[in-house]
Amino acid sequence: LPEQIKDPTIQPVAGTFANPVAIQVDEAAGCPAFAGRLIRGVRNGPSPDWLQRRLLAVGLRPINALVDVTNLISYDRARPLHVYDAAKLTGATICARLGQEGESLEALDGKTYEINPDICVIADASGVIGLGGVMGGLSTGCSETTTDVLVESAWFDPIRTAQTGRATGINSDAQYRFARGVDPHSVVPGLELATKLILELCGGEASEIVVAGTPPA
Repeated sequence: LPEQIKDPTIQPVAGTFANPVAIQVDEAAGCPAFAGRLIRGVRNGPSPDWLQRRLLAVGLRPINALVDVTNLISYDRARPLHVYDAAKLTGATICARLGQEGESLEALDGKTYEINPDICVIADASGVIGLGGVMGGLSTGCSETTTDVLVESAWFDPIRTAQTGRATGINSDAQYRFARGVDPHSVVPGLELATKLILELCGGEASEIVVAGTPPA
C-alpha cells in the first residue's frame, strides 16, 4: 500500500536566524566545501533507546544525542558530520586550512597529535580544533551541558584525508569514508537531516545554513 512506502527525500529545515559563525575554506587544503549551521537552545543527553540500539547493533558506543545523530547518519547515509559546542569556540569564524609546523591537537580520543603543513585542519581563533575529515578536538566537543551546537557537513579530499590517516595513525569512521570518497552532493542534505533529528531529539532553534566553497562535481 502507498502508506507503507518510505520516502527517502530529505526535507530542508528553514532557519529562523542568521548563522553567527562565519565559515572559510581553503580549497588547497583539501576542503572545497564546508556547510554549517548553529542550533541554539538544545537539551543534550542520552539518545533514545531506538537510536542507541541501532548504534550498538553495528558496534558503536552511544555517547550523547548530538554525537549519536552524527554517527547514525555516518553509517546510514555514508555522510560523516561533526558537532562543536558553540560556547567553546573562540572568535566568530572557523576555517578549513593547512596546518602549520608547531601546531598540535588534543583529539577526541584523548591523544595529542602534531600537525604538519600537509594536514587539513579546522581552526578557530584559538588555533587547531580538528583534523579535517578525520577527528575533532577535545576542546570543542559536545557534552550533556551543551546548549548551542554548530553542525559541520563538509567534503574533504580523499587523498589528503588518507595521508592524514597514515601520518597520525587514525582510522576513524569519518577518515575511513572520506578517504574512499563521500558523495559531494550530500553536504547540504546531510546537514538538513542532522538538523531534523537534532530538533526532534534535543529541541532548539536552527539558524540559516552557511555554505563556504563549492562541492566538486
